[in-house]
Amino acid sequence: MQLGIRTKLVVAFALVVLGPIVNTFIMMNVMISKLNRDPDIVKFNSLNKSFQRVIEEVEDNFDKIEDYETFDSIIKPIADEFDGRVRVMDSMANILYDSSDLWHNSMDESLAPDTSIFSLTQYSYSTDIKKGQEVVGRVVIDYDINLMPADVARKVVYHFSGSYIFGLATLILFISILSRTISRSILVPLKELNKATESIAEGNLDFTIKYKKNDELGRFCQAFDTMRDKLKISLEKQMEAERQRKEMIGIISHDLRTPISSIKGYVEALQDGIATDEAQFKRYLQVIQDKTNRLDALIDDLFQFSQMDLGRLKMDFEIVDSKAMLEEMLHYISLDWKDSHVGITKDDPFASVPVKADVKRIAQVMDNIMQNASRYVGSDGQIRVSAVSNKDELIVSIKDNGMGIDERDLPYIFDLFYRGEKSRSRNYGGSGLGLAICKSIIEDHGGRIWAESSPGYGTTISFSLPVVKEALE
Repeated sequence: MQLGIRTKLVVAFALVVLGPIVNTFIMMNVMISKLNRDPDIVKFNSLNKSFQRVIEEVEDNFDKIEDYETFDSIIKPIADEFDGRVRVMDSMANILYDSSDLWHNSMDESLAPDTSIFSLTQYSYSTDIKKGQEVVGRVVIDYDINLMPADVARKVVYHFSGSYIFGLATLILFISILSRTISRSILVPLKELNKATESIAEGNLDFTIKYKKNDELGRFCQAFDTMRDKLKISLEKQMEAERQRKEMIGIISHDLRTPISSIKGYVEALQDGIATDEAQFKRYLQVIQDKTNRLDALIDDLFQFSQMDLGRLKMDFEIVDSKAMLEEMLHYISLDWKDSHVGITKDDPFASVPVKADVKRIAQVMDNIMQNASRYVGSDGQIRVSAVSNKDELIVSIKDNGMGIDERDLPYIFDLFYRGEKSRSRNYGGSGLGLAICKSIIEDHGGRIWAESSPGYGTTISFSLPVVKEALE
């Protein structure tokens, strides 16, 4: 699971704050444990116990203080254990007991209760003596600092300083490691994005962003890479469209110039009186008519293409019976081709299913496919039409026994202006727009169109139309 940048920052800040605190706490416990085992520290810690014993004994025996010797026999042995001085005062600060008359106290005798004061030579501790809630006196304990083991202060400072230094070192280490880690997780993708923008500015789109982590910047990098990829595809399509446009201009120019040049030549021949008899005159006029029809077909295809390209190829859909529709279309096509060298047959019976279609557009598809097939069959050419259906679609197939299509050309025959081996294709006429228009019409019907062919064995072009299932019920 990849952590997001926000989570990383929260974790980093938590570690920077808590890490040194926890480590310092652990180190202090280790140092305190070590100090508590040191003989000098053990001796020093025993002072507190001795002080507490003195206070407890004074409170327990305060009523006996008037018996000085008895009170002294209880308190003085404890004071002698730590070579200290114990003074007991009444509530008016009058000294009732002093364990040592030889002590020279340089501290202020008005020491506040429950306080401790250090000087360079003496440590004094004072606390009230109470009976119930009433303060009846005060006990002051003095201890000569010079009697403290010499290394105690140094050891305490050394051990506690070591703990703080360890905590500081941990803080610096955590900051160094985490700042490097966080900066790398931010700077690495930013550098890649900067490099990517520079490449795009230079017109280079052939790169990929390598940062693939699933964090905020990683997802941004992936989105940027997707944008780059789509931009690359868009530019490639634009370049391909530009190439096709230039090729289209060349093809149209050639296809317009060829019949126009031919028409011009025959017209000039007629003007010059070359046609000397009526038969030759009619033959020239027939050629001019054929060339004019070819120009008319080309212009019509160009108009259809422009409408299709602009999305203005309107459809007039209606639900019709497929068998009746196809038989009527084939009847009229057969009448138009009665003088043709191509024979038209059909596989009976045609499937009879309801389809939603623009009858005129489907007739145009049939005519375009069959006209295209007729150009590539010989004098004994045959075109066979069949129509079968399943529960989802009607499939219409138009098969010819012509020269077939090369395997390399087959995937592209529905592209605009694609005519395979162009020098040979032009000999058979056609604009290269017919099958592209067929594809657009069939796809607008929600169907599909495809071709199957083997050189020398003819070609089969099939298209499908969705069956209207509601009309079957």
